[in-house]
Amino acid sequence: MRSLLYLVAIIVIGSSCSTIKSTSAPTTSPTSHAEKKASSPAFLENITIKPVNGKETVEAAPLKKESSTGSGSTGDKASIEYVSPTLLKYAILMNAPVEELNNEKLITFIDEWYGTKYRLGGDDKNGVDCSAFVQSFMLSLYGLAVPRTSREQYTESRRIKKANLSEGDLVFFHTRGKSKSVSHVGVYLRNNKFIHASSSGGVMISDLDEEYFRQRYVASGRYKE
Repeated sequence: MRSLLYLVAIIVIGSSCSTIKSTSAPTTSPTSHAEKKASSPAFLENITIKPVNGKETVEAAPLKKESSTGSGSTGDKASIEYVSPTLLKYAILMNAPVEELNNEKLITFIDEWYGTKYRLGGDDKNGVDCSAFVQSFMLSLYGLAVPRTSREQYTESRRIKKANLSEGDLVFFHTRGKSKSVSHVGVYLRNNKFIHASSSGGVMISDLDEEYFRQRYVASGRYKE
């Protein structure tokens, strides 16, 4: 009888362990995976920020490509591009696709100066005014020496139409009350965006269609060929 009870106990315990092991095993479902994926913050289409080795790295999924059979995509892990947060920042500020910002020298220069405070008569990263910033921009990126003041830069540049602006062209404004003479200058980037040393916010990127600049726009000028 004791042997029989011992046998029954072994069977019951064995059955219980099997059940516990089965029910306690971690399970994943397509729904939970999708919810987790959806929780990643997306700043631009197909771009998310993920922690990698303790740092935030921006991951951009590649565009779908047609396979040799006419269907499918190159979705393998090896084809995923990793975009720096700095590049993403300026893609957003310039309203441009990340893959189009391929001028590393330009992005590096902008990032080094971005946020530098405004100082009338200043010409370095301790403080800079609009025309001195333009001087540094043109010399560093295009090897062009331009005059020191915004008015001189306006006078000596070649007039171009606003619709024909391209990277490196100058945009001029009048910012002193009723006076229509040029008193502020910036450098055009792309997509209506220009970079300048603002007296209110330092070196920053603004839009030509902002009401303040739209009302005070004077002309555009070109130095580079």
